Amino acid sequence: MKQIFYFLILSFLLGLPTKAGGAEQWKTYYSYRNCFDVVESSEFFIGATRLGLIYFHKETSSVSIKNKNNGLSDSGISAIMANPGNNTVLLGYENGNMDIIMDGKVFNIPDLKIENLSTSKQINHFLSYNNRVFVSTDFGILELDIEKKEIATTLIIGSDASFLKVSKTAIKEDSIFAATEKGLLAANINLDQLAFYQNWKRISQSENSFCDVASTTDAILGIRGEKGATCNLISFSSAGQTTIGSFARFYNLFATEEETFLASRDRVTVFNESLEVTTRIDSIEISPGEYHHPSFKKALKGSNNQIWFADWEGGLYFQKTGTLYEQLLPAGPASNNIYDVVKTKDALWTVPGGFGALFENIWRAPEVSVLNNDQWTIFNRSNTEVFKSSNSRDLINISVNPENHNNVFIASWGNGFYEFDKNADGTYYLKNHFVEDNSGLHNFPSTPMDRYTRVWAMEFDRNGNMFITNSEVDEQIVVYNPEDNKWIYYNYGTLATDWNKTADILIDDYNQKWVYVVHGPARGLFVFDDNGTPMNESDDRYRGVIDPSADPDPRNAGLMELWDENGESLTNYVYCFAKDKNGYIWIGTDLGVLVQYDPGNIFNKEKPVFSRIKVPRNDGTGLADYLLEGQRVTAIAVDGANRKYIGTEGTGLYIISEDGLKTVEHYTKTNSPLPSDNISNIYIDEESGEVFIATNEGLISLLGEATQGENNFSNVYVYPNPVRPHHQGNITIAGLMDRTTVKITDTAGNLVYETLSLGGQALWNGQNLHGEKVKPGIYIVFLSTPNGSMSEFTKIAFVR
Repeated sequence: MKQIFYFLILSFLLGLPTKAGGAEQWKTYYSYRNCFDVVESSEFFIGATRLGLIYFHKETSSVSIKNKNNGLSDSGISAIMANPGNNTVLLGYENGNMDIIMDGKVFNIPDLKIENLSTSKQINHFLSYNNRVFVSTDFGILELDIEKKEIATTLIIGSDASFLKVSKTAIKEDSIFAATEKGLLAANINLDQLAFYQNWKRISQSENSFCDVASTTDAILGIRGEKGATCNLISFSSAGQTTIGSFARFYNLFATEEETFLASRDRVTVFNESLEVTTRIDSIEISPGEYHHPSFKKALKGSNNQIWFADWEGGLYFQKTGTLYEQLLPAGPASNNIYDVVKTKDALWTVPGGFGALFENIWRAPEVSVLNNDQWTIFNRSNTEVFKSSNSRDLINISVNPENHNNVFIASWGNGFYEFDKNADGTYYLKNHFVEDNSGLHNFPSTPMDRYTRVWAMEFDRNGNMFITNSEVDEQIVVYNPEDNKWIYYNYGTLATDWNKTADILIDDYNQKWVYVVHGPARGLFVFDDNGTPMNESDDRYRGVIDPSADPDPRNAGLMELWDENGESLTNYVYCFAKDKNGYIWIGTDLGVLVQYDPGNIFNKEKPVFSRIKVPRNDGTGLADYLLEGQRVTAIAVDGANRKYIGTEGTGLYIISEDGLKTVEHYTKTNSPLPSDNISNIYIDEESGEVFIATNEGLISLLGEATQGENNFSNVYVYPNPVRPHHQGNITIAGLMDRTTVKITDTAGNLVYETLSLGGQALWNGQNLHGEKVKPGIYIVFLSTPNGSMSEFTKIAFVR
């Protein structure tokens, strides 16, 4: 009977749908458009971007990517070299780190990265010569021992052995040439004392900076000037020095035995052996009659005589046939500078906004990236008529209509806001653009129409009203109802000044609206209560940093600053806030994190306390430190278990326990795949638990442990189920209620594992209480609420 029972349960479980995944997994959502170099190995053509590599597999003509999340040791790539002879690829990074990739395996050389130097350690170029590799850096030249995978020699070649930026090296006959910030230098490559600075002689006529150098059959070619600026191409030969020409926005020089390719921003110029111009390429044909104008960073002629381009705006292009070129660009958003990210039911939305130091415009072109059904759709100036205006810029915030997840609103810091929706065929489109002349928004006085209609945030209340912050005008709070197209204006004395820049908005459990002001006389926190009558302003009340004695508006209910327990004002620099599962308001400031534990009485207390959480050191001293003291907190999100994900400027991401007393994890660029320690926004998908982290260097996500808790146990499921022998990660028990007690036993009733769910899911590593991997068989999962009022069970099968 027991065997029959096992067979029936196993048959049932094998028939269940499986769900791929596992907890604590990182996933990248990078753009690979900004390609700055392309090289060729025996098996691949490889394009380099700051965050990763684009691999074109010669044998299969397929494309793959490699980045810090799947093998590389770092992000911030600054140099690449491929050696076709031994199938080796070298990578250099901005922080001095280096990788050697051999047959797909990555070997890291962190020596320079961890070295304490007072100057930049950026890797600029690799040169392979007779089993020696010379590495150009911002302070000199290194010589690598590839076999030992270590730095063999350091060449400090500046005058009096000083640091000297070397952009590139080249070798001709028995000499090595270095393009440096103090001219073009040369030395005998065979000298034992190559590291002695006096053995390096300047061959250029002046100490003007050289940024590139290449060797041809008859000459050494040097580029005088700085990359990205207007530079001169100079030939150094037995006949002397000859200036070949001047090239605006120069980027790269690549030479073969027969030709030299000079890449500048708008054009690639090709020279023959006599340095005569044979070809000028400023556009490429990507389909018959359709042309593309790349932002050229590098031109390469491959072993098969195909021409390849590294395009700063479009990834890689290669010559497919005759005059036709093909693009190689892995799917991704328009930009890696992600300011906001939101996940709807079936789409991921990102915008690349941002501000200047005083929250002024940075004039970033409008781009909206939408991931839906594994396809990215990009809205930009080239394909969206409304965006073609030069006034369209600086998209900074995304809001979703809770009644229709396809209805998405995007704020512009200067050009009102945009409404997107989905067509019947499932594609998204720009539906409306709201500015001063067709909405309740206002433009900054005495400026060109719609040029400074600054909208920061949009937040829906429980009645479908969207509250909008409209900065630097009298009526800085505007309400719009998409259902009836009605607009309401709020003119509050504290905010009614041209210079207040009003930022985000949050609606608490008492329907009170919290706003923070980032610049102007009202800088700090502002709370208002419309008394449930948004159409009637007379019964409103508010509190902010301006005392009623200095504000003629009778609705000013009293001064409010961020006071501590002693009634002392802590700061008026607020950068973010979030409401947790208890209704508490967590506030990110320049001092760290503050918490308002009693928002319902914010109007009833003379000096409401904004608490700083004291975290015990637990080192026997009895001392404590304030949570994230002195750190600028830029983003806060709350997961299904009421834990706080806190983003900072410069110190990465913290996962904090519900009460703030414990740091569960602290992720930085050093110990995780995070591309940057500057976090701009965090969004948590409550259904899946995926945590989206927006940074100034790229979008990445972490599949966290917590999801939103359910109201009952009707949707409980386990994945993977059955658990097969090759499975390495956690087993997830999902669809739980918050704080569910989870007990797992074998069929004999022996307790195997016990835990408490984080929000709506719990994880099990497949081991028993003694840390041993469980044996194949059926295991029973018993579930119950904390008070025991509801319970359920399910089963997990481990198969051989």
